[in-house]
Amino acid sequence: MNTLARNFSHTFRRFLTASVLNIIGLAIAFASFFVIMTQVDYDLNFNKGYKDYRNIFRAEFKGGEDRDWQNWLSRPFGEMIESSSPYIEAVSNIMVWNADYDYEVNGHLFNESTQTGFNNFMKVFQPEMIAGSADALNQEGNILIPQSMAKRFFGNTDAVGKTIFEGKQADNTPLTIVGVYKDFPENSQLGNMLFKPLDKNENKDNWNNFNYICYVRLSDAAQAESIEKTVSQKLLEMKPFTGGIELKEGTPFFRLTPLSEVHFSKIGNKSASSRTTVYLLICVSFLIIIVAAINFMNFSLAETPMRIKSINTQKVLGATTGSLRSSLIVESVLISIIAFALSLILLLALRDSGIEDLVSADLSLGKHGLLLFVTFGISVLTGVLAGMYPSFYVTSFPPALVLKGSFGLSPKGRKLRTSLVCFQFFISFMLIIAIGIMFTQSRYIRTSEYGYDKDAIIVGEMTKETKQQINAVVDELSRISGVEGVAFSQTVLSSGDTYMSWGISEGERVMNYEVLPIDYRYLDVMGIHLIDGRNFRPTDGSAFIFNEAARKKYPWLTLNEPPFQKSMAYPIVGFCENIKFTSFRNDNNERPMAFFIPKDLGWEGWESTVNVRISAGTDKVAVIRSLQKAMEKFTPGHDFNFRFMDQVLDNAYRNELRFTRQILLFSLLAIVISMIGVFGLTMFESEYRRKEIGIRKIFGSTTGEILRMFNKRYLYILIGCFIVAAPFGWWIGQHWLEGFAERTPIRAWIFLASFLLVTAITMITVTVQSWKNANENPANSIKTE
Repeated sequence: MNTLARNFSHTFRRFLTASVLNIIGLAIAFASFFVIMTQVDYDLNFNKGYKDYRNIFRAEFKGGEDRDWQNWLSRPFGEMIESSSPYIEAVSNIMVWNADYDYEVNGHLFNESTQTGFNNFMKVFQPEMIAGSADALNQEGNILIPQSMAKRFFGNTDAVGKTIFEGKQADNTPLTIVGVYKDFPENSQLGNMLFKPLDKNENKDNWNNFNYICYVRLSDAAQAESIEKTVSQKLLEMKPFTGGIELKEGTPFFRLTPLSEVHFSKIGNKSASSRTTVYLLICVSFLIIIVAAINFMNFSLAETPMRIKSINTQKVLGATTGSLRSSLIVESVLISIIAFALSLILLLALRDSGIEDLVSADLSLGKHGLLLFVTFGISVLTGVLAGMYPSFYVTSFPPALVLKGSFGLSPKGRKLRTSLVCFQFFISFMLIIAIGIMFTQSRYIRTSEYGYDKDAIIVGEMTKETKQQINAVVDELSRISGVEGVAFSQTVLSSGDTYMSWGISEGERVMNYEVLPIDYRYLDVMGIHLIDGRNFRPTDGSAFIFNEAARKKYPWLTLNEPPFQKSMAYPIVGFCENIKFTSFRNDNNERPMAFFIPKDLGWEGWESTVNVRISAGTDKVAVIRSLQKAMEKFTPGHDFNFRFMDQVLDNAYRNELRFTRQILLFSLLAIVISMIGVFGLTMFESEYRRKEIGIRKIFGSTTGEILRMFNKRYLYILIGCFIVAAPFGWWIGQHWLEGFAERTPIRAWIFLASFLLVTAITMITVTVQSWKNANENPANSIKTE
């Protein structure tokens, strides 16, 4: 052991730069592996925290050949499912959207996410109750809250029986806490929200109001397929729907999706994670480890010329080959464990640096004990594998030959080292090409024309008080310097892939389109241009303005006429240009949509979003502060979440942007680690070729010619690796682009830029490392042989 410690200390001091670079490369690789795998664990275990999660399913419906599958159903639809089979233990009908509401608790105002449903809709998910019972949700006015919320409200979990108020206490809307449940894991379908029941009579017999999501718990998951057939047959017999919904025998229109698959389902959420992305992240994590291990091996080999005499001297003095090899492998493992420890320090040091934004999961080390153990195991295995070949190689020379100074490179060993470096280059090229394709798509999303003035718009949230004083809000905000207009809408434009969907049929006419309720000011504020007809007026009742795609698909739409004479008999006052009202995952030029003023429908409180247009050159940050201050006059202390449209768009593509940032960071790390490997290999070769370099200089070779000799070999390697890696990088990028209906073409400059980038970094690395030996006095290099 003392010999091992002495050899390790001596080697570390003698080859300080190489040892430090080696440890840093390994530490970066282990830290990267940990970060990536937290995201993988988050995704692969999503929704698996519920009791008997394999027995929980989400109901999905397809209302016709020209319609997409949807995860929203009507209330009686869900109730019919519940009665369709004895294998169904419970059904949960909850609102499609959860929302944030203000609650007053002991004089303090809290803004909390809230989910509503019918009866005890938590029976499907079976939360672990800390106190009280979920069954009490059958009574209106009762609520459940999570353990963390109870601590925020009261400082402890002793909350059952206590009263809080929706909005303010003066609004006199008391809610009684009847249960406190243990917080669900963060990777769960239902967040840790406040749960409360809906009105028992809401849409009770309305088959055409698709406003709810239905989750089903089965006693036997194997019965899901038979239940699908039973429900489908019932719907065919009942024919309860209107609005252009067509159900055909033999064509699937109802299914149950396992809850564990919902996280990866694009139904109702086209930004959902994909298993392909998760598997790609797994591959990237192990590739980074492999690249670092290759570097480790190359560094060990690079030290061979300086260590071989010492090792073989020990052989002459009686040390066995086995003991020497074991010692070298243990030394390698020790270095790898030191790198693992450094990776933990890196993770702790970078915790508040923004790295947590790269993943959805919590990066706290204490929450990933198993992953830490696995990472430690990988570090030990890396040390063993990376140390085996160098230990066998360095002890393979006959002692007499080594001690006389006559040893050199074996062709077999050189081919292996070259192959390892080629693999590193292959990974670097592949990842850079893929990230280049992702970057151009992200840039395309940001720089494309949306059909409205997104750069001039700031959006915020409305409260109950502001909705009741619309005109006063407009007057107050319009007084702010730089504000050019104020308008209201139900949701934020371009914030998602789905809006309110309406299907109407009358006679032979069938129409399916999406609707965004707005006020008459909206199109002017947003800068949306009309191509026919007129804009909305303050005096208009309920009215439509359709986009160009709707008129193209339904040519019978006519100005100043309603789309249907009986249902939705409100006039069409204009047609506007196609705009990107959903994300680039959809072809917005093919999707019919309408802006609609819901004045005559008796709707209340639909104005959930305030849209503010500001003039060019205005300080947006200052305007947001002024907007927040002005709105607090109506609801003191409330955060209205004013934000730029760029932030809205970033949120709409959060999964894609997060994945792009992940691949970008880890691609750069792979390049850095690869260059460390090139540094090690160049050090190895330059040490072995010192005599050759000296002889070449004696015969007149210049330093530049020697440097070109080293660089030329790497250039050939780079060209070969690029040719092999380019198709793989293209495939990764192309597969990622398939998630977008509107996408940028893959440009040739991406491939050229990736080649030039890696080549430039490699040439600089090789030149810097080779410079010393190329400039050395030939007499010194020759006499050492």
